[in-house]
Amino acid sequence: LHHAANHRGQPKLLDGHQEAEIIALRLGPPPPGFANWTLRLLAEQAVTLDIVETVSHETLRRTLKKITSRRGRSPIG
Repeated sequence: LHHAANHRGQPKLLDGHQEAEIIALRLGPPPPGFANWTLRLLAEQAVTLDIVETVSHETLRRTLKKITSRRGRSPIG
């Protein structure tokens, strides 16, 4: 099984579809009984909703940081 490598040569832990689903989950309301999303809650929900088999809160932090840092870039061309 081959994984796409990121810029550091490590295999990607989430594919583009999983990243999109997690971002959509994060942009929605938190589960009943919670006022806000936490990274640990987001990781737990991603597993519960079968978006991923397993994921750490740190992986989600890096993924969300990567996405928000892209938003500030201006288009090339």
